[in-house]
Amino acid sequence: MERKKMTKALIGESLKVLMRNHPFEKITIKMITDEAGVIRPTFYNYFCDKYEVVEWIFNEYIIEKVRAMFEQKMYTEGLKLLFVCMKNDCAFYRKAFEITGQNAFTDIIRNSLHNLFLSEMSEIYIENQTNNPLVTAELVAAFYANSLSNLLQMWIQSNNQQCTAENMVEAYAYLLSHRIQDFIDPTENPAEN
Repeated sequence: MERKKMTKALIGESLKVLMRNHPFEKITIKMITDEAGVIRPTFYNYFCDKYEVVEWIFNEYIIEKVRAMFEQKMYTEGLKLLFVCMKNDCAFYRKAFEITGQNAFTDIIRNSLHNLFLSEMSEIYIENQTNNPLVTAELVAAFYANSLSNLLQMWIQSNNQQCTAENMVEAYAYLLSHRIQDFIDPTENPAEN
């Protein structure tokens, strides 16, 4: 089991090294295996393609850490960890966001966050909060996964060195705690709606 994880990590790190100097679409499986010092069949024992390697990197190095925090009921800290991990490897993630099309990195992030949120959510709690049949765990997970993945992409691609992980968590919490009307017409009284 440990050997499998080490081999996956070696392949993942090799892809990250290659992405520093090459556009993702130009990187071949042969380039990855040469960089990792493994043979092609070894690559295919662990991954079906290079897109799956990118997904594994994000899930292994970020989502699993965030999941561990969420399981300890440390939600704000988990979100902060998400931003910190992406910032610490922002050169890789900036390049990853250039992956578009059928296997776009934004879709990888959105799906990973969606699965994380859905696994941590209580359907019973949601049902007890509203009579609206459309408000389900699926919808709530999709809403938060979409908003967070978009915010992450904007932040990483902006390359704003002044904006810290703490700033991003605060901004995310602020945005989620306000209605769109609050930004359009700040004089509107919420009780009137």
